[in-house]
Amino acid sequence: MKIIEAGVSAPEGLADITEQVREYIREVRLGDGFVHIQIPERTCAVTITINDDFNIDKDFLNKINRFLPKYNGMQFTGWTTSNVKASLVGMSEQVMVESGELILGLHQSIYMVEFNGPSTDRRIYLSHMGTTLPEGEEPRLPQVLEDLYAADLAKEQAEKEEQDRIIAEMRAEYAERVRKQKEEEAARAAAESEQEDGEQQK
Repeated sequence: MKIIEAGVSAPEGLADITEQVREYIREVRLGDGFVHIQIPERTCAVTITINDDFNIDKDFLNKINRFLPKYNGMQFTGWTTSNVKASLVGMSEQVMVESGELILGLHQSIYMVEFNGPSTDRRIYLSHMGTTLPEGEEPRLPQVLEDLYAADLAKEQAEKEEQDRIIAEMRAEYAERVRKQKEEEAARAAAESEQEDGEQQK
């Protein structure tokens, strides 16, 4: 077992502990099995969520605070609100390990979630169960994850290409509308000019 520490500088926030968990797996040379992550704190939790959104702290916590606010109007709901949030998110996670690597999605990480910060030294307990990586063998990405990551990257590329196509179409449509508008304005200006010239000649 190993104890790691993490914290956040805000009253509520997420701290990415994925690399600390990976370091523990390398230290114990876990091959195939599970790593257990638990935090014995009343107002903290552990979760797995996306890591490719720079607003993850805000988005994640806003959703929770929407139905468990710290204040109900002008009334303080009490410190138990933080305890309930931690209980709902969960104070432990168990993650599969294969060939010395965590089985996580391409954009997934393990987070400590703080509901009563700021904090610097929340203690998180790590333990494991499984086979030992053979001496001289290095951790390697399992084929199942390589296939999953490749599929995710291909999907993201296709979505980006579709998004770029839509943006290009919208820009082309806008440019065409601007061109037509300018032509119409020029035609109106020419017609008004001809009308003024005709009136002056009379």
